[in-house]
Amino acid sequence: MQRRALGKGLKALIPVAEEKQAGILEIPIEDVRPNRYQPRKTFDDSKLAELVSSIKEKGVVQPIIVQKLDSGYELIAGERRWRAAQKAGMDKIPALIKEVTNEESLELALIENIQRENLNSMEESRAYQRLADEFNLTQEEISKKVGKDRSSIANYLRLLKLPQEIQDSISNEELTMGHARALLSLNSAKEQISLKDMIIEKGMSVREIESIINRDRQSKREPAKRTIDIFKNRLGEELQRFFGTKVNIIKGRKRGKIEIVFYSDEDLERIVELIRG
Repeated sequence: MQRRALGKGLKALIPVAEEKQAGILEIPIEDVRPNRYQPRKTFDDSKLAELVSSIKEKGVVQPIIVQKLDSGYELIAGERRWRAAQKAGMDKIPALIKEVTNEESLELALIENIQRENLNSMEESRAYQRLADEFNLTQEEISKKVGKDRSSIANYLRLLKLPQEIQDSISNEELTMGHARALLSLNSAKEQISLKDMIIEKGMSVREIESIINRDRQSKREPAKRTIDIFKNRLGEELQRFFGTKVNIIKGRKRGKIEIVFYSDEDLERIVELIRG
């Protein structure tokens, strides 16, 4: 079967109300079941209520997309409209029937929710993970299908490495994507959870959290730096006593050098003899 305009936006997949496109049917609402690949797990009751009011006034202006089953239909896209139409007391709903694979069904549900900005960050992360796990798609392939940068896909997938209680806080919108990315820079789950609690308790911004993390890293580096400085100074003093002249130890990030100062040819010969033993 030929693939159909995936990753090119909903406009290529869902006809607008003004287009009296052939193939749109009125089907019984009770014959429709949810998409088993629906990435969205929560539905905002207040926003759904707004949609119910709109449907009562104007009807369903944009058809849902379904695929035919042996008995009834399965949603591909448009679950909010389908739920709202049920609450509005409608018996039938306009639908466009498509033939799709399981992969395409997940892609279309994901694309619709992303482009309508209906998914929270964790739902989006898990949807990308399903595309990777169930259909063996790479991050690059996923990025092309949903129209997002590969780096953005990678950042969403990294959220799944966070402890479950932090993932729950992201789902509940207690933490933003920015907070989550800052927490990912910490090494231990204990540190991540402790800072998560602080963020929620004090309502801290992403910038404040990044500042705390940077200060903590600096404080951990300073003792090691002081140890290195003490060792370097002690060694420098020993070399100065040995050579009887000024010695500089210069340490870079990956390499260093020792400078031995001499004041005459005779002084240089003396130092060379000391080196020769």
